[in-house]
Amino acid sequence: MSTIINIKLSRMKNEIHVQFHENINSLAEIAAKLVDESGETKKIPFGIKSLYKLYNEAFKNELASLSVIVRSEITQKISEQDQIRDEVFRGFSQTVKAYRNHFDAKMRVAANLLWKVFLHYGDISRKSLDAQTAAVNDILREFERKDLSEAIKTLQLSEWKNKLKEENDIFHTLMIERYTETIGGTTLRMKNTRTETDKYYRALITEIENYALIGINTPEFNKFIVDINSVVKRFKDILAQEFGRKNAKAAKNIIPISINEDNNNNDDNKNTSSGNNILIKDNVININSNKHKHDGGSPDQIIDIPAK
Repeated sequence: MSTIINIKLSRMKNEIHVQFHENINSLAEIAAKLVDESGETKKIPFGIKSLYKLYNEAFKNELASLSVIVRSEITQKISEQDQIRDEVFRGFSQTVKAYRNHFDAKMRVAANLLWKVFLHYGDISRKSLDAQTAAVNDILREFERKDLSEAIKTLQLSEWKNKLKEENDIFHTLMIERYTETIGGTTLRMKNTRTETDKYYRALITEIENYALIGINTPEFNKFIVDINSVVKRFKDILAQEFGRKNAKAAKNIIPISINEDNNNNDDNKNTSSGNNILIKDNVININSNKHKHDGGSPDQIIDIPAK
């Protein structure tokens, strides 16, 4: 009899964690209804029902904790303020874009200077909330440059710039308030209820595996195991996709280069360069050498050079 596939529950975000247990809990509820109250294992072993009750109660508490976070008044304000900030940013950028068609060449030059900044940062509304805040701060800092500051004055867009800063600051303050609220209880409550749900899930899985080990082999019990594994596989795929996206984002910090260690331009040495990757992190430049062993170096050689 196959056992239940393992999955790392700690890697799940709160929403995914709840969805996973909601699926498993539904299967456990169906199985519990098939338990013979006489204690005989005609369809599903008797012990599954008692563990389902504990698991179900823990899951309901976790679901309630997540609802508290979602319904948070500050969370609602953050959502509304994010929309206001997006509208101001969009209005500012579209105003600059329109000035690129101005009849006055001086105005067009100023607009094109500012437009390059907006093009560089793109549609920031697609970024995460914190990333949007950082992007707006970066844009406002760029607008302090002498040439861009003059362009703002030329187009008389100081009010737009000031309004964007105002709405971004309000948003940042709300995020700090939510962080304080979270530290005060909501996250701790969610963490505790997650732990309880996971505990009874593992107890349920252990019970299932023990019954399988002693030879319980009814069609209903076997289907219960197959259905659970189906859910686990689906959520393992979700976690793998999340992990893949994180890796793809990290890979953007890696710059491929070639280094000629002999500093020689002779034809005989043109192919002696080894491919390397540079990863800049925490003010340290890490060079990951791809030299083969027959080149005289370790294939996993890493050289750390303090970045200036």
